[in-house]
Amino acid sequence: MKFNKMFITIFMLVVVTIGACSSEREVMSPQQPAPAPTAAPAIATAPPPSAPLAPSQPSAPDQPAPAAEPAPTPTSEPVTVLPVVENKKQSVGSEFTEVLSNIEEIVDPTNINWPRIISINGDEIVINEKPEKVLTISLGHDEILFGISNKDQIAGTTTFAQDDGSNIQDESLGMPTVTTDPESIIVLSPDVVFADAYASVDLMDSLEDLGITVIQTPLNNGIEGRKNDVWLMAYITGNLEQASELVSDIDSKINKINEFSKNEEVQKRVLTLSWWDSYWTAGTGSTEDSIITLAGAVNTAAENGIESNTTIDKEKLISMNPEVILITQSVSWGGQDFFDQLMSDNSLSSIDAIKNEQVFMVNPNWWGTLSYWNILGSKELIEILLPDSDFESFGDF
Repeated sequence: MKFNKMFITIFMLVVVTIGACSSEREVMSPQQPAPAPTAAPAIATAPPPSAPLAPSQPSAPDQPAPAAEPAPTPTSEPVTVLPVVENKKQSVGSEFTEVLSNIEEIVDPTNINWPRIISINGDEIVINEKPEKVLTISLGHDEILFGISNKDQIAGTTTFAQDDGSNIQDESLGMPTVTTDPESIIVLSPDVVFADAYASVDLMDSLEDLGITVIQTPLNNGIEGRKNDVWLMAYITGNLEQASELVSDIDSKINKINEFSKNEEVQKRVLTLSWWDSYWTAGTGSTEDSIITLAGAVNTAAENGIESNTTIDKEKLISMNPEVILITQSVSWGGQDFFDQLMSDNSLSSIDAIKNEQVFMVNPNWWGTLSYWNILGSKELIEILLPDSDFESFGDF
C-alpha cells in the first residue's frame, strides 16, 4: 500500500514536469518566429507623472542590497536651441508706425506693405506698388524728393531745381525738366507726380486722365511740418529707410542749433525784408517766421501782429524798430540794390538795425524754399547774431 502511494506520487511528478517542458518549447519554438523588438523612440520620454514607481524587491536577510546601476546615458542627439531672431520687417514697421501716425494723409500708418492708401482733401488715392518713376512740379517737392530717393527713381525736375535759386542745383543739372505743359511730363512716363497747392487744375486733370497718379499737397511751415512732408513723400515713394536717415540728420542739426538758441545774444528782434514795389515782410505762419523762431530770435513782424507774407509801409517799418534786418532777396533779383537803398535812406536812420549797421543779406535759397533746407537759415542767423558759434561740423544736406 505504501509502495503504491509512492509510485503514484512519482508518476504524477513526471507528468507535471513533461507538461511544463512541452509548454516552454511551444512558446519559443523555432516554428514560431520571435516577435520583433519594439524600436526605441528617437527621443526618450519620461513616464507620465501619474505613473507609479515599480516596487523594489526586498533583499534577503543578511544579504547586502545590490548596488544600483547607473542610469543609462540617453542615446538621442542633443537638442540645439536656436536664438530667437527678431523679425526685422516687423520691427521696422513698428518704428515707422509711430511717426506715420502723425501724418493725417496716411490712412493706415501700420501698413508698410503695398498697396498703400493716402487721403488728400477727402479723396483716397491707392498706390499699388513702389513707383518706378516719380517727379514733381514744385521746387520744394523737388528738394525733398532728392533727399529721400535715388536719382534713378526721379524722372525729371522742375526748371527751378536747376537754377541758382535751388539747393539741389548741382545734383539735378542735366536731368530732364518739366514745365506746366502736360506734354513735358507725359513724355517722361512718371508713375507719380507731386504738386503743390497752387498747381493748375487743368494740368492736374490732364495727367489724371492719362492714368498718372497726381498727389497735390501743400508743403508745411515749421520744422515738424517739414519732417512730416518728408515722411509722407517717403511713404508714397517707398523710401522710408532713406527718410529715416534724413530725419535723423535733420534732428541732429536741430540739436546743434538748440545749443545756441538760448543764448541772450541770439534773442534779438529780427525782421526779414525784401522789395517788390513795396516793403515785404513775413509774420506768423510764414517760412521766415519758422526759421527765426528755431534760431531762438524774435520775429518782430509776428510780434506786431503781422501774419504770413505781406506788405508794410515805411511808417510801420519805423514803428516796429527791429534790432536786426535780414534781406532775403537774391542779388540777381535786386537784393544788393535794396540793401544800399535802406542804408542810404535818411528817413530810416532812427531804426536800430540801420543805425547800428545790423542789416544783413542772407542766403535766399535757405530762407525762401519750402523744404527742410530752411534749417540752414537758422544756422546762418545764429552765426550772424553770435559770431563765435561753432558750426564747423554742421554740414548741409
